[in-house]
Amino acid sequence: MPSRSSSKTDSRKNRPVRPVGRGLLIAAFLALLGTGPTFAQSLELSVTASPDVLLANLWFRWNKEQELVSSLQNGMEARIVFTVRVYQRRVGFLSFLRDKLLVEKRVERSAFWDFLDRKFVVESQDGSRTDFTSAPDLLFGFFSLHDFPVLRLPAGSEGSRYVTARARLEPVRLMPPLTIVTLAGAAASYTTPWERREAR
Repeated sequence: MPSRSSSKTDSRKNRPVRPVGRGLLIAAFLALLGTGPTFAQSLELSVTASPDVLLANLWFRWNKEQELVSSLQNGMEARIVFTVRVYQRRVGFLSFLRDKLLVEKRVERSAFWDFLDRKFVVESQDGSRTDFTSAPDLLFGFFSLHDFPVLRLPAGSEGSRYVTARARLEPVRLMPPLTIVTLAGAAASYTTPWERREAR
C-alpha cells in the first residue's frame, strides 16, 4: 500500500489558488477530452464474501492519467463517482420478477493540487481528506476502492446475490471561483458500462 496521511481540515475553498492563464486552461481541457480510438476507459470489479460482510474492490482505468495529473497541477479539479449495487436473484416461482435491489452505495471523490502545501489532495463527500506526495500514489488513491463494505450479511442468510458497479469520471472541474462554463459550456464526463460479479 502506498504511504499516505489523512486528516479532516478546512475546505479546499479556503486554500489559495494559483492564477492560471486562460490559454493554458483551454489547452488542458481539450487535451483531456480524448476522442477517437486513442481514448479508453474501463472498470475492474472483484467481490469477496466473508461470513458477515460482502466486500467489493474497484479500479477505474483510464489511458489519460498523466494528462489528468498535469491538469490538477495547473489548477483544475477532477471528480469521480463510484456506484455499487447488490441484487438478490429471484428464484423458483418468483423468477419471473425482476431481481431485488438490496443496497446501492455511492462514493464521491474530488482530487486537486494544494499549491500551498505542494501536495495532491483527494477529498471525499464526507469532508475527509487524504494527502499524496506523488502522482502514482494519487492515482492509486483516487481511482480505486479496496475492501469496500457493500452489504452486511445477516447470520444464516442464504440466497444468490450479485454485485454491479460502474464509475463516472469528470476529469476537468475548475477550482472556484473559475468555472468550466467559460471554456466549453460543460465539463465532459466519462461513464463505464456496468460490471457484474457473482457474490454467493
